Amino acid sequence: MVRTTPTSSDPTSIRSILDSIDAAASAIQACEPRLALSASLAADVLLDALDVQSVDTPENFAVDDTANFDSAPAEPTTLLEQAAEVRGASGIDGSGQTVAVIDSGIGWQHEAFGSGFGPGYRVVGGWDFAENDADPNDDGPSGFHGTHVAGLLGGDTDGFQGVAPGADLVALRVFDDSGAGELEWIESALQWVHDNQDSFESPITTVNLSVGAALSDANRADAEMMLADELQQLRDDNILVFAAAGNFFGSDQSTGDNQVLFPASDPSVVAISSVDDDGGLSDFAQRDSGILATNGESIRSSVPDHVFGWDGKNDDFASLDGTSMATPQAAGASMLIRQAMIEEGLEPTAESVLARLYSAAYSQVDPVSGEIFHNIDLAAAIGDTSAVDTDPELPLDRYDGSSDSDSIVLDLTDGIIMRIGDQTYTLQQNPSGDPLVIDVGSGADSIQIIGSEQTERLVAHATSSLVDGNVLESSLSTNEFEITLRGFENISFDGGGGRDRATLYDSAGNDTLRSTADTATLSGVGFQFEVSNMARVYVHANNGGDDTAFMQDSAGDDTLAVRPQFTSLRSDSHFQSALGFESVYAYANAGGNDTATIYDSVGDDTMSVSASRTMINGPDYQVSARGFESVVGHANAGGEDVAKIYGDSDSNQWHATDDMLQWTGQDESVRVARGFERAFAFENYQPIPIERLSIQSLIADVDEREELALREAEAQRSVFDNLGK
Repeated sequence: MVRTTPTSSDPTSIRSILDSIDAAASAIQACEPRLALSASLAADVLLDALDVQSVDTPENFAVDDTANFDSAPAEPTTLLEQAAEVRGASGIDGSGQTVAVIDSGIGWQHEAFGSGFGPGYRVVGGWDFAENDADPNDDGPSGFHGTHVAGLLGGDTDGFQGVAPGADLVALRVFDDSGAGELEWIESALQWVHDNQDSFESPITTVNLSVGAALSDANRADAEMMLADELQQLRDDNILVFAAAGNFFGSDQSTGDNQVLFPASDPSVVAISSVDDDGGLSDFAQRDSGILATNGESIRSSVPDHVFGWDGKNDDFASLDGTSMATPQAAGASMLIRQAMIEEGLEPTAESVLARLYSAAYSQVDPVSGEIFHNIDLAAAIGDTSAVDTDPELPLDRYDGSSDSDSIVLDLTDGIIMRIGDQTYTLQQNPSGDPLVIDVGSGADSIQIIGSEQTERLVAHATSSLVDGNVLESSLSTNEFEITLRGFENISFDGGGGRDRATLYDSAGNDTLRSTADTATLSGVGFQFEVSNMARVYVHANNGGDDTAFMQDSAGDDTLAVRPQFTSLRSDSHFQSALGFESVYAYANAGGNDTATIYDSVGDDTMSVSASRTMINGPDYQVSARGFESVVGHANAGGEDVAKIYGDSDSNQWHATDDMLQWTGQDESVRVARGFERAFAFENYQPIPIERLSIQSLIADVDEREELALREAEAQRSVFDNLGK
């Protein structure tokens, strides 16, 4: 659903842009079922072909009583218009910051970007991951999506300005000339942002990802595992990542088309939806409880010269629809808020910028889905930054403990209540917006946190802060406040509901993680962190020592994904991950039909798969998995890899090709080794010869064409070979 309104200085044929869009749409490649990347606006264009039907309004739906339902402005304005008003009143324009645009590239020749590339121009740098060179231009025939997005972020020319025209831009191209992209390129681009965040005159504070993939149960764990650590890493860097929620709402509710796309669905990413001119969610826009939204219909911005037919003048604009258009406006708004907070003398974090963005938004209920969404109000957010009382009545915003061992209960179920013995304190956000501080100093101190039904995020460190010396510093945050926790060796956190997330970091010694679908405990000498009722748990073991993780499945169907130094276990409602552990032991004995997908390292690896246990060993890591019904191993990272597959004695069906060995059980469970230099089959623990069949010989054994197609695909392709293609 894209409206394209050419506004070039020279008249051109409508047919040329329609041809370009058709070419982009045809470039979309379905890889795994329900997986397609939004390349060069193709996902937006395809809305026209989906014939979206209206959805009945539910007669009854639950409303979160704690939501702040402010009245919407009488005449909703776009963030572009609001940003123009802010610039006129305060001069805030995003200066001093750089935004990374991960997309189809940026047509830096356009006059909106100063017609140049590199230091001294608007597009100060970047990289082309599709062609592996230093020219991330938005090339034809399918390129123009990234240029349109970049214009909304920071374009600046006569008659047009983006939301943050004072900001610098970095172009990271992850789609080729035909509009095809790979998740591996996006993963590399996210890592590039981390590595180069301080490489330019102004630091990178923001990332725009107006791309998305609809994941299936078959590829969800693989895709999310690829980007989870990079996205979390950027949040830890105080870099905000904004991503488009998606444009397929209502197309097929039975297949999950109403879900927010990935990576917008990742907890480290800010998902953005689209609203129409009346402030309601756009017909096509994905919905989610508490999602941020802004205008995404008929949004005018820059496009490359080739879109309208190469007239030699890089001054073309077009009006388009989509959450891809809403996302850069929201990202630019966050940059203005960050600049305003800096000018107040604050040191904004990613969480405090988000808190300002949410607190100034006005909440509404979508009549179609019953979900609450938040319409961004930039003028109110910037207005809040200047309304600082110079002589306020200070609430209790800091607590300093004694040198003894303190034991504290922090209750978030109704406000922020702190109990120490028989004393009760009420903590309130201070007027400056700085984090609340609970500092207990030295001693063996503990805190028990009781979460609310809202979303809370805990980051706990078992190593001392470099800033404050020999002091452990952790943090607890929501969209409304942040609390710094200093000196706590023991932390217990019950999430209490909501989409809670915990990130735990190890000590320099030998530490142990014990994680289930309900609880996770990281412990070592002198510390223990325990979390429960948590939707997502990320545990990092990169501070030294010989660390071990034990991970337990849920009663449902679970998926284990293993890479060197990264293991994740996912159920329908929980996600647990272990990063950097030397040894990992995963167990699937709680029920369900559980699967494991294993990837090798760049060194020499050995994988062994049997009914009772799967093991893979490589340089500096070892993973053991017990009780998983199906196991698929991939060896394509390098080294001389060996696989051993043990079949059950009562039923053995073997298949082998030059790079694959597979055992299939009567219950359709499988044990597969792909890409291993050497693969051996065993029955009754004795090696047996397996005739290796070519694809042609497999054809002779298959009568039905549909079954043949499935086997060919399984014999030639892995999930990760197709992600993003």
